[in-house]
Amino acid sequence: MKIYLISFLISLTITVLSGTIIFNIIDYIDPPVTEEGFRYMPTENLVKSFFSGILIGAVVFILVLRIQRQRQRK
Repeated sequence: MKIYLISFLISLTITVLSGTIIFNIIDYIDPPVTEEGFRYMPTENLVKSFFSGILIGAVVFILVLRIQRQRQRK
């Protein structure tokens, strides 16, 4: 049970950090500005960064779980 908790906490941290970093990168590349120059809520960028962060978090969870299981067997 301890392995799953540690893996979850690590993947949660990576999910939040990667989501924030991906959002800033996407917002810099594709800024939410109208043709008149007004900024608006970057909903599309938020959705992209949210799903990317979730995907990266899932991959990290699986990798950390495998690494911890290998260390526990030794």
